[in-house]
Amino acid sequence: MSEIKPLQLVLKDKQALNAHYMPFLKRGGIFVPTSRAFRPGDVVQVSMQLPDEDEPMMVSGTMVWRTPVGAQGRKLPGVGLHFLEEEDSPKRYIEDMLAGILNSDKPTHTI
Repeated sequence: MSEIKPLQLVLKDKQALNAHYMPFLKRGGIFVPTSRAFRPGDVVQVSMQLPDEDEPMMVSGTMVWRTPVGAQGRKLPGVGLHFLEEEDSPKRYIEDMLAGILNSDKPTHTI
């Protein structure tokens, strides 16, 4: 059985991070554009490149929702991942990076 490759997510600036981040989930979460098929509850690994960071970080999350290919409103297809309950969860780090723009009125890729 072959190992499933992690999804890739490159966030070039804080506005892109804000558009993908899901602060309304208890442990935080991230929207990852993909056309790959996952089921609710699947654990998905993501190589996530944050703004101003030299190296990507590996994060894992449980798939909690998906936007299918061809969704109404030209929504970007992908999956919403709820970060796993781990001490090194990226939630606090991401929210520190987004201080001042988190919860703004700008549209996001999330629900």
